[in-house]
Amino acid sequence: MTIDPALVAAGFLSSLHCAGMCGGFALALDHGDRRFLPRTGTQLAFLAGKAVTYVLLGALVGVLGATVVRAGGFAAARAVLAVVAGTLMVVAGLQIAGWLGELPVSRWFGPASLYARAVRTVSEARGPAAPFAMGALTGCLPCPLVASFLFHGLATGSLFASMATMAVLGFTSAPALLLVVATGALVSPLLRRRLIKVAGVVVVVLGLVTLVRGLFPDALHAAFGHGPAAPATPR
Repeated sequence: MTIDPALVAAGFLSSLHCAGMCGGFALALDHGDRRFLPRTGTQLAFLAGKAVTYVLLGALVGVLGATVVRAGGFAAARAVLAVVAGTLMVVAGLQIAGWLGELPVSRWFGPASLYARAVRTVSEARGPAAPFAMGALTGCLPCPLVASFLFHGLATGSLFASMATMAVLGFTSAPALLLVVATGALVSPLLRRRLIKVAGVVVVVLGLVTLVRGLFPDALHAAFGHGPAAPATPR
């Protein structure tokens, strides 16, 4: 099982999107404590909770993808998954870049929602589990970046490959969030917007590649001077 380097690049570039969306949650855990070790432990627990949610979501879509693959002909099922996931990744990439509006979900995540009440309760808690719980809740936020990685995981048709895909997101989104907490700020808004657009383009390209793999499984091999793709076998 290998991780696409473009996926890692997309994760690091898109971490600025995570910083904008999740930075407030991380800062809410600070509680005015300026000591290095407590602050570091708090933020690492927050990031661990978020990563655990990502991996669990990856497991869910991985099971779905693997079930589809086992239910039908292996090659045909993988092709269908690639087409669906690739199309959805393109949509998510356009949303990340700001060229397509995101779906309204305020009813489920707005100020009066059960989710918002849970976040407020956790943010006021002082126990050692609070940062982890806040991270786990943050990982549930509807986000086109998370969606794009989930769709990529779905396309793998594999439980462990999907979990690994989401683990990449958990790892690559961490540096920008840590920088937000350490400095209270990030790069200039203009540079941030430009880098996020680049990340959106990378996700769109990944989606198109996934789509082509589903529609024309031998096309990419031929384009790079290889013969037809060898028939895959389920694992």
